[in-house]
Amino acid sequence: MTPARGARDRFHADTLIWQSRIRLGVALVIGVAGLLLLQTGARGSVEGLAGAFAGYALVTGGIAALARRGRIGSWGVTASLLADVAYVCAATLIASPPAYYQRILILAFIALHLADLYFGRTQALIVMAAVILGYLMIVTAAINGGAALVWSEEMWSVAAFGIVAAVFLLEYGSWNRRLGSIMRLLERAEEGEFAAPYDLEADAHPDAVTLLGAAYNRVREQISSMVMTDALTGCVNRRGFDHELAREMARAARANSDFSLLALDLDFFKNVNDTRGHLAGDAVLREVGGLLMASRRAGDIVARTGGEEFSIILPDTGAAGAELAASRFWEAIRAHEFLKEQKSLRLTVSIGAVSRGPDGREELVEALKKRADDALYHAKRDGRDCVRVWTPALSARPSARISESMRQMGP
Repeated sequence: MTPARGARDRFHADTLIWQSRIRLGVALVIGVAGLLLLQTGARGSVEGLAGAFAGYALVTGGIAALARRGRIGSWGVTASLLADVAYVCAATLIASPPAYYQRILILAFIALHLADLYFGRTQALIVMAAVILGYLMIVTAAINGGAALVWSEEMWSVAAFGIVAAVFLLEYGSWNRRLGSIMRLLERAEEGEFAAPYDLEADAHPDAVTLLGAAYNRVREQISSMVMTDALTGCVNRRGFDHELAREMARAARANSDFSLLALDLDFFKNVNDTRGHLAGDAVLREVGGLLMASRRAGDIVARTGGEEFSIILPDTGAAGAELAASRFWEAIRAHEFLKEQKSLRLTVSIGAVSRGPDGREELVEALKKRADDALYHAKRDGRDCVRVWTPALSARPSARISESMRQMGP
């Protein structure tokens, strides 16, 4: 069972539990109304009415008990709704003369409303079909028994019920469809996916659901910012980087455009923490993040992917543009004076760059990240404080095969 289906089943079970009291209350009201009708001379019996109520209470209570134990599914919803229809039909048959059987169609709207509002269009259509079929069977039996009913008039009643019910379902169906879209957005948000907003423009006639969608969009922007942003530097964090990289690579493949990725690592940053303390190290990282953000082009995405490691996504950028951008970031960090309010210091950075051309549609995200990582460690192996662009020839050099030992050497 998928998490979404499990959540839906739990919602249905909880709904059946709290609705059981309301259903029994409404059934009791219908029963009392039927009892009063019997007192005015209707031909039914009090015992029959009491038996119908007792049977309905037994079914409703049993379904609620199963729901409390987590042993309920869509079948329980259907059974509960059909019990509603059956009780309405039985109470009307017992307490009303044939001329007033149309009360079934009126009272059935209670079950129809509950079905569509809480359980969706499929269950509502089941209720609608059960009401029409049940009513036709009752009318047929009454006519065959000699009741003064006219088929044409009864068919007009059924048609009117069907039209009104269809309009009702279409209107509430729009409600449920749009609420369902918000629920799916929340399910994706639960998994860390905040890309899609609620489409407010699709609501031709704004209503309460539109207001809910607008509220989701506002919350989405705030949560997305918190979840996808590195709190220290203000750059995109690792989770946001993975999401943006996959999205931009997919866009580049669709548009058949260039795409590049930079991997940056501050040289000897461990010395800053060891000699100045972690607070100073954090201050330096904040400055680096701000410097990279200020040096990027519109559309470039700067991410902090590790302690002193950053990555920059360069959409619509080929190999030459990637090398030029890497040199710009490299020069910006080399020229910057960090911790001006304290004893200032200078830093250098090693940068690895990789590009995929318009014909690289088969490129995988992890493969591109690995190539950027290899280029970065070539830069570190070649003395740090430099830029290296990945090429097949670069990958064949021995340093590509000892990148793990370079990792162990530290910054």
